[in-house]
Amino acid sequence: MRRGWLLNLALLAAVAALAWFAWRTPSRDEVAKQTLSALRSAEIRRITLARPGQPVIELERRGTQWLITVPVRARADDFQVLRMLTVLEARPTAQLPATDLQRFDLQSPAAQLTIDGVDYAFGAVNAVTREQYVMRGDRVYAVELRHGAGLPADAGALIRRVLLAENEQPVDITLPQFNLRQAGGKWTIAPAAGDPVQDDLQRYVDQWRHASATKAEPYDGRPALTEIRMTLRDGAVVEFGVLEHEPQLVLWRRDNGLQYWFSAATGRALLTAPASPPEHIITNKNN
Repeated sequence: MRRGWLLNLALLAAVAALAWFAWRTPSRDEVAKQTLSALRSAEIRRITLARPGQPVIELERRGTQWLITVPVRARADDFQVLRMLTVLEARPTAQLPATDLQRFDLQSPAAQLTIDGVDYAFGAVNAVTREQYVMRGDRVYAVELRHGAGLPADAGALIRRVLLAENEQPVDITLPQFNLRQAGGKWTIAPAAGDPVQDDLQRYVDQWRHASATKAEPYDGRPALTEIRMTLRDGAVVEFGVLEHEPQLVLWRRDNGLQYWFSAATGRALLTAPASPPEHIITNKNN
């Protein structure tokens, strides 16, 4: 009789322990209600991304603009930075102690993202749930794959590909074959072909203001075929070297040491005088 009583007591203790553990351990649904961080994207000041065998990428916010400071110095694309920061808003479906890291491929993470001093290490992908394991502090979390996919492969993928900043407004654009200048609120072109229309001239200037490259990367050292000089409203001068004009346009912006690749159609639009036939496109400095 005493033996049966002790067995029942042991079972009761086990049930109580399991109940306590279940009460203390959040369910999968409860975990998913919590974001991985209480920080928000607008509060972040510094970001570092490290991948094995690749240069470390460092970014910092200055005012409202994100800048890449290492391994190149360039304006960062805001959208790409926000993709990196989505991990802050990740809602894990599970969390585990950060032990046996080899099980999660976290002994040597595929990527380590540091956001204002907090490390997020990205490990293996669960083949069943299609979630990725991310370690923060002493816990490992299962999160959606999109958070890891939002990390850039290299610094080039983060460079802002718009040629001119929002505050860089041209008042003079000089190419080898023509010059466009604004005076008294009116644009003039020299040499003039016929009677240029102001709307056509303004449209041409706007193409430069909003020109967006297909990619941007550090200057590769090639000599320029020809030069383009641009004076801005604040008096600053920006110089571009034309590295290629076909099959696509490649411009080297001298002041930031980057080269920008544009489609053939965009290249023709930028290098052809407004209201001029296609044969007026610039080719090289000897033409």
